[in-house]
Amino acid sequence: MASSVYIHIPFCATKCYYCAFNTYTFHKEQAKAYLHALRTEMELYASETEPLQTIFIGGGTPSILSANALSQLLTDIHRHFRITTDAEITVECNPGTVDTEKLRVMRGNGVNRLSCGLQAMQDETLKQLGRIHTVDEFRQSYHLARENGFGNINMDLIFALPEQTMDAWHHTLSEVIALEPEHISAYNLVMEETTPFYESWQAGELHLPTEDTEADMFQYTIETLTTHGYEHYEICNFAKPNREARHNLVYWNNQPCIGLGAGAWGYINGVRYSNIRGIAPYIEQLSHHNKPIADTERLTGHAEKAETLMLALRKREGISVEAYQDRFGEEIGAAFGSILKKWMDLGLLERTATHLRFTSRGLFLANEVFVELM
Repeated sequence: MASSVYIHIPFCATKCYYCAFNTYTFHKEQAKAYLHALRTEMELYASETEPLQTIFIGGGTPSILSANALSQLLTDIHRHFRITTDAEITVECNPGTVDTEKLRVMRGNGVNRLSCGLQAMQDETLKQLGRIHTVDEFRQSYHLARENGFGNINMDLIFALPEQTMDAWHHTLSEVIALEPEHISAYNLVMEETTPFYESWQAGELHLPTEDTEADMFQYTIETLTTHGYEHYEICNFAKPNREARHNLVYWNNQPCIGLGAGAWGYINGVRYSNIRGIAPYIEQLSHHNKPIADTERLTGHAEKAETLMLALRKREGISVEAYQDRFGEEIGAAFGSILKKWMDLGLLERTATHLRFTSRGLFLANEVFVELM
């Protein structure tokens, strides 16, 4: 049984040049049919949930839906699932796609957290990324959300962008900190093979900061945000006290979560599954009241242990050695002893009284550790 649900809304106004998510250009009629199919999928999973503690509506751009469509979606969620009184309910919003009516609909239906895709605080950079908004439009959306009662807002940022300088990144962080969001996610740019950015990069047309500059940007991010009261609680995530993303902690703790929507993935009863990616085949499958599952994998043995370890190590506190032993009936060293000793001897991992975690230096080489654990 799961107490968390992720719902994928795969529509965007346009696709950003760096994005490899399962997204499509928004069409009103297609979106209407999609939401109808999503309602059917909720029915198929309703009996497999405990009272929900977290709900995350992501995309895509959920806020591209009309106020009426958002109202219907949220009504469907409340109709099909039991939800705890203190549940964290998040909706991803992009600047330029929210207005007072949509925000009031969300607040009126229990949404208590917004995640805003900002990425950078320079109009020229936003244009280069393929974003549809300006910095001023972001500010307007952010203040509108505050005026409509949202007291828990995340901002997504990206560093190590093409042509990005340290000064530009300093400026972005400074401007964001001044707005005092409760949560900041700061990711380094990753070149995904299916994106226009990747093609340009392969053709030598995209000039990225050096690895040293990228590391300096990451170090500056950690130092600056922690100085301003944000707890660095996951490799790329920072939160004001008690404002950690509870839904994301479900992933990092490798706990069950139901995934709904085209291309969504879930993890329930020891089985990880992914849904059909295409909108039309997703809708078609649900028209026959069949779960739109494309692939499944039962995680057992070493694979489950490795995934649990890797996900938990993303958290700054690391993995609880007691929780690991309770889950698997053995110490972490039984399966990973030689690997962990190697990275501990190199000063990248450390043991505290209760946890195994990355050292500050180890954060910069986390991917190398994860590759070996796999």
